[in-house]
Amino acid sequence: MIVVNGINIDEAQLAAELPRHSEQRDPVKSASHELVLRELVRQRARVLGIKQASTQALIQAVFDAEIQTPEPDEQACRRYYEQHKNQFIHNDSVQVWHILFQLTPQIDAKRLRAHAGDILNSLYQDVPEAFSEYARKYSNCPTSSSGGSLGVIHRRETVPEFEKTVFAMPAHSLLNRLVDTRHGFHIVRTGTKHAGEVMAFDVVRERIADWLSQSSRRRATSQYLQLLVGQAHIKGLDMEGADSPLLQ
Repeated sequence: MIVVNGINIDEAQLAAELPRHSEQRDPVKSASHELVLRELVRQRARVLGIKQASTQALIQAVFDAEIQTPEPDEQACRRYYEQHKNQFIHNDSVQVWHILFQLTPQIDAKRLRAHAGDILNSLYQDVPEAFSEYARKYSNCPTSSSGGSLGVIHRRETVPEFEKTVFAMPAHSLLNRLVDTRHGFHIVRTGTKHAGEVMAFDVVRERIADWLSQSSRRRATSQYLQLLVGQAHIKGLDMEGADSPLLQ
């Protein structure tokens, strides 16, 4: 049982929360952290005299009352644009094939990574045409039936960690390392690439401002939750940081 400032969080509450964290590497730990943070915010709401019909509305009301972040100005937006122009390339594309070694809570990540690495080493010693055969044999993705082909992909069509890697690769190349994503480990090969062009600052300024504002808000919220954790008396759980779905 977890106790937060004298308030119990029992096994029934944990069991009810657990399904929302099934994709986390440690679902029990993630769900426990979420319940603790939610209870801390609920307790803070009582101190502030805040009442709302739903838990989510209550959390948002507390954050709105306690967390203030400045809006990004023109200079901040332009500085981000100049430093990250590669994020604003338009109409570029790359042809991609991959072999996915899917990671689930029941699988040992270290063993899966080692297995994927062995397959990659073997593939590197084989002929390029062997990729499709390897994908059909080893990939956990539905694309295995088509030799691992993802077709031609554009920016923002895949998860960021995958996109960043494949768009940085040369055309017609096999990456010499695994790509780690939330789905697991990938062996990746590229085909034809089409270069795009950088969008003008005025076109993306609003997007940059929104992103900087949200990023600032997330950092401030994380710091706020860490402050609540630091001031609380918590038994039955070691709180390592304060990141949770409450930040979303």
